[in-house]
Amino acid sequence: MDLELRQLRAFLAVASELHFSRAARRLHVSQPALSQQIRALEKSLGTALFDRSSRATELTAAGRVLFEAAPRVLYEAERAQSLVTQAARGAVGLLTVGSVGTALASIAPRILRSVRAEFPDLQLEVSQHDTSAQLVALADGRMDVGLVRAAQPTEAVAVEHLVAEPLLCAVPSDHRLAGGPTVDPAELADESFVLWPRPLGRAFFDIIVSYCLGHGFSPRIVAEGADIETQLGLVAAGLGVSLQPSYYANLRPPGVVFLPLDGDVPQVALQVAYRRSDRSPAVAHFVAAAKRCAGAG
Repeated sequence: MDLELRQLRAFLAVASELHFSRAARRLHVSQPALSQQIRALEKSLGTALFDRSSRATELTAAGRVLFEAAPRVLYEAERAQSLVTQAARGAVGLLTVGSVGTALASIAPRILRSVRAEFPDLQLEVSQHDTSAQLVALADGRMDVGLVRAAQPTEAVAVEHLVAEPLLCAVPSDHRLAGGPTVDPAELADESFVLWPRPLGRAFFDIIVSYCLGHGFSPRIVAEGADIETQLGLVAAGLGVSLQPSYYANLRPPGVVFLPLDGDVPQVALQVAYRRSDRSPAVAHFVAAAKRCAGAG
């Protein structure tokens, strides 16, 4: 059985009107052309769909069954066509997104909201990972796109700049520096530091160490935390001070004060990363949305 959608549409028009001339006008075709489509459909099905023996056109028993089923067939066919078109545009499917906590505390919600507003049927799977883990997952194909921090592009992964903000100094609220308007980096020479482990973000770690070396001292690292909550908790407990991107000041953790640093302060970049070989429209949409949100401030 070889059914054509145009034949089903023709059948529904005639079945609704029970009049070939009116159905032809409704479809903007000639009556002979419409009759030919109906005969072709009846031939494909091997049965008559209309009783033409009386003066009025009536549905046969087989025609009544098709009249019930045809709308569902057309709906599913049109839905499938729509889904295929959307998939080609990257508007449906699953997009796996990684993000550093820095981005989740700042630009990521705006990007995700923008993508969902434009493509509501695109499923987003978002998880928090450090930069190094994202770069590996992207290269391996386990992640589609990532929001990373201070990353360097690789042979497999492209990295594009979004926004940059300066480092701030995070100190315990009862620290001797907590009451000042700013922090002179030289005053940190004798302080204990709480930092990210270098394997989780080599470029960011090196920015901090280079900054301290540029002011005449090497940071004395006494504790490390695999996530920002742990690090700020260690700062609040008085184990040391920390240098963090200013995005994290939005978290307002209890017992921690964020202070600007004097002088020339390094800018920490947030970036969007993706596989160079990935031609997915959904990835392109996400990257474009990230750039728009970054440009909007």
